[in-house]
Amino acid sequence: MRTGPVLPQHLVIVDHTQALVPIDPADSRKGALHVTEPGILSALTELFEQAWNTAVPLGATRAEDPATGLTDTERELLRLLGSGRTDEAAGQRLGLSSRTVSRYMASIMERLGASSRFEAGIKAAQRGWL
Repeated sequence: MRTGPVLPQHLVIVDHTQALVPIDPADSRKGALHVTEPGILSALTELFEQAWNTAVPLGATRAEDPATGLTDTERELLRLLGSGRTDEAAGQRLGLSSRTVSRYMASIMERLGASSRFEAGIKAAQRGWL
C-alpha cells in the first residue's frame, strides 16, 4: 500500500486486460463500467503508474524537497492553482478543505516573500517551483 498527495478516481485494473471505473466518479454506488479496450486500458494503467510512482509506502513520510522546502502536497497545490483551478477545486482534488488550502498558500507566500497570490505565482515560477 502507498499513499500520495493526489489520487486519481477509483479504479480497478486486472492483468492490464480489464478495468472497472465508476460510472459517476462522485457517487460510486451508481455502478461501474467494465473496460476491455486496449487504448483505454493503457491510459488507465499509465494514470495508475504515475500515481504509484509519486506515492510513498503507507506510514512513511516524505520530507520536504531540500531545494525548495515544499512538500509534495504544496507542490501539487501550486501546480493545480497555476493551471487555473479555484481553491475549492484544488482542495477537492487534494482532499483538503478550503481553509487548509488558504493556510498552505499563506505559508508558501510567506516563504516566497510575496504579498499577493499573483506575485507568489510569479516568484514560484522564477524559482522553478512550478
